Amino acid sequence: MRLSSSLLACCLIVTQAALAQQFEQFGLEGKSVTAMHEFFGTLYAATQDSGVYRRYLADPDSGWKPLGVPARTLTSIFAFHTVCPLICWKGILAGTAADLTAGDSTLIYFYQQRPDTCQKPGAWLAASKGIDAVSVRHIQALAGVAVCQPIGPEFVTAFAAGQGAVFRSLDRGQSWQPVWQRRFDFFRVLAASQRSWFDPLGQEIWAGGHSLPDTLDNAWRPLIMLSRNSGEQWEDLSPAHLNWNEKCVALAPDPADTNLIYAALTHTILRSWDRGRSWQAVFPTSPAITFTALAVDPQTPQHLLASGSAGNNAAVLYESRNRGDEWQMLPLRPLLMVIGSMIFDPFLADPPALPRSVYLATFGSGVWRYTFAATSVHDTPAKPEDFHLEVTFPNPARQTAGAALTFRVLAPVPEPLTIRLYNTLGQQLGIWRVPVHSGGQSFTLPFSPASLTAGVYFVHAEWRGRVIVKKWTVLP
Repeated sequence: MRLSSSLLACCLIVTQAALAQQFEQFGLEGKSVTAMHEFFGTLYAATQDSGVYRRYLADPDSGWKPLGVPARTLTSIFAFHTVCPLICWKGILAGTAADLTAGDSTLIYFYQQRPDTCQKPGAWLAASKGIDAVSVRHIQALAGVAVCQPIGPEFVTAFAAGQGAVFRSLDRGQSWQPVWQRRFDFFRVLAASQRSWFDPLGQEIWAGGHSLPDTLDNAWRPLIMLSRNSGEQWEDLSPAHLNWNEKCVALAPDPADTNLIYAALTHTILRSWDRGRSWQAVFPTSPAITFTALAVDPQTPQHLLASGSAGNNAAVLYESRNRGDEWQMLPLRPLLMVIGSMIFDPFLADPPALPRSVYLATFGSGVWRYTFAATSVHDTPAKPEDFHLEVTFPNPARQTAGAALTFRVLAPVPEPLTIRLYNTLGQQLGIWRVPVHSGGQSFTLPFSPASLTAGVYFVHAEWRGRVIVKKWTVLP
């Protein structure tokens, strides 16, 4: 981390480029948005008092559509949308706190739609069977992955976390099984990474929060857990070198590098290059700032955002364009409330729209959109053991597009790179072996989306045993 002064105000400078960036209201004015999720170009928002809303990002004229109020106070949301041959299924899981005084022990609701069409209106159903509302009390986080298979939508692996436990559902919330339980673990965030496209038990799930020690001296430690097989086994990767009384409030895996993960604690931000085995602080610890959210740009993974509050519910937003090595403060409107979650635009435009933008969910002032200035993003030089791959072709892409597959790769030593293209059935459609030089380089593969049918495909890149998988959507 590069700092120009020991003072926080001097090392996080609002630049002239930041002042020129666009900041606009994106609906749900006056509402407290407690959680937000994006899937397949659709933005979902859970609110404190008025239920769940949906908005299609591909249609600039669309507004927020209310989907009903399953519970008064919603705490979390996870949405999936599988598109397979002749079948389409949308589903939403919304977490809440149980109202035991009113005799209601429901902790999760499921918004169900029939699989024969994506247009039928849905209905909210109780979906927390297997979770004890007395011990868990409320669901703090939901996450999951959806794998498109010809046999239907049952290949959705969902996770829920709360006090003392992490739960998993393989049947869209009809039943839940505990995959981690420890009495004094308090989970508040989940982050799922799709590592297998065909095995519902082959997914990677991160869970974060805080844990009380056995001494019960009212001091807690940050808690970060990882499972590489959908919760079957867990590793405790909590940073042991930090002072206690820090909580993990956000987790953000790098979408292009399976070994790179970021964690926002209450008053600092951490980075790990080795999948959580060691952690490095990349933001100066400051008791004056309380972090609330963290996001990685999926199109440019060097680009990070961290949000928080600086007292009196005043929102603050910081940006890094080199994987956390340097940060700058971005200007926010004075009336903006604390940001609870952030989602980068999924890049649905064809051709892709520049500059990039991000959606901000706030407590009390709805959703906002922040458009970044068109400045270059500087990459962090790769460490000797690191390998990074970024796709630079349009995603999603049109069948009519003639663009080839283009990539940017960073490798510490010269070694061939193998790239394979698969469809959702696991059939290999192409294989390329690319010579890679030490350092950074760009290359192009002679393959056009015009030779494919509309659907979902997977780009599988392997270098010296390191595997990176990217999902690619081809539109008709």
